[in-house]
Amino acid sequence: MNSEPLLWSFVILGAAAMASWLLTVPMARLGLSLGLVDLPSSRRTRARPIPTTGGIVIFFTLAASLVLSLRFYGYESPEVATKLSALLLGGTAIVILGMIDDRVNLRPRVKLVVQLAVAIAVVSSGVTVDRVRFFFGPAFELGYLGAPLSVLWLVGCMNAVNLVDGLDGLASGIVAIGAVGLFAVGVMNDNPLLYMTAAGLLGSTVGFLAHNFRDGNVYLGDAGSMVLGFFLAGGAIVGAYADAASNAVLVAGACMAVPIFDMATTIMRRQRRHRGVMTPDSSHTHHRLIRFGLSPRMAVIVLWGVTVFFGGQVLGLITSQGVVYMLGSYAVALAIGRTLLGQHRKNKRTIRSDLMDELQFLLGSRGTGEEEVEMTLREIMVAQIRREALYRRLTREDSAAAEAAAGQGEHPSAAHGELEGDRALTSSRTVRHSSSNPDCRRP
Repeated sequence: MNSEPLLWSFVILGAAAMASWLLTVPMARLGLSLGLVDLPSSRRTRARPIPTTGGIVIFFTLAASLVLSLRFYGYESPEVATKLSALLLGGTAIVILGMIDDRVNLRPRVKLVVQLAVAIAVVSSGVTVDRVRFFFGPAFELGYLGAPLSVLWLVGCMNAVNLVDGLDGLASGIVAIGAVGLFAVGVMNDNPLLYMTAAGLLGSTVGFLAHNFRDGNVYLGDAGSMVLGFFLAGGAIVGAYADAASNAVLVAGACMAVPIFDMATTIMRRQRRHRGVMTPDSSHTHHRLIRFGLSPRMAVIVLWGVTVFFGGQVLGLITSQGVVYMLGSYAVALAIGRTLLGQHRKNKRTIRSDLMDELQFLLGSRGTGEEEVEMTLREIMVAQIRREALYRRLTREDSAAAEAAAGQGEHPSAAHGELEGDRALTSSRTVRHSSSNPDCRRP
């Protein structure tokens, strides 16, 4: 393996991260003055406008890294130079579309038409997957299906990342994990173009995350979420070749498991309710995790963990050192399970919300009558805070009762029976209260 391109990829990663981190705050101030802001609404928790210029910063830093990659490969391979140029021009069109949408709120059909036009133009320039090989099986030539599938891949990733962008750091973190996966595939296949492209995407995203995930004072906006999905999908195609292209797309698709699942369940849910597919609501996967009881930050971390798990599983199947990736992803899965199980135990003492109920709601097998009542994100947060306060109070009461029983010399089983009776009484009161209070009603 030639170490010089790998060294340059780390230079690109560091430079992109630093530039993104430095430019985010000035660009946020410019966004406030230009009106590129996310206004307070029922789907947001903040009561003041937040600039949506994070995606513009990511695009500029990522475009600079692509130009550097173009300098490396433009003279050696005109075909690669054409594909990189098409990806760069397509990203420019997408970020402009997103900026206009952030400013004037375009109709969903208009955005979809422009996305399709950009994707078709990019695919027409050669950015397409010609054959697919699933892990260790034989390769399949796609033929005429290559172009439409590539268009569907680009448009689907753009909209999937756009739909999942509902909490600080969620969409950008998922794309950053996907970039790590592409970087690993590039290194394994000794493909400098792939890991240099992934390094630029990773660096520009991490620099933005340092501001967004910590304090949430700047958002991606539609420009950022769409352009991240576009470059992750396009980079997986452009940066790979032959069978490695299949590996790159498979890893990127695995890391997109959460956005794809959220997009599919959103479409089913809104069609079931006879609402427009692009009609906003507060019933996405991350919203259901918050209703389940997780904090917004913990919900983001859990979904990051799910992304790492699926990405690690696919990486484990395409590399000779796959055991390491699989064991690491299993460790992440265990941590996720422990977090969800701990919250489930808390819920058993308050409103008895169950994770299976939330999953059934997302899949469309539950959700009639009172459970169809729409709750705003702010109401979900208020209900969660009250549930946490109730849980802490119950825990203190249990501890005090146990200490009193121990001081009076009572048998532990008798004290346990009294505690169970108190829990049942408190739980019944909580259920009655939640049915009349919309802030405590279980979604």
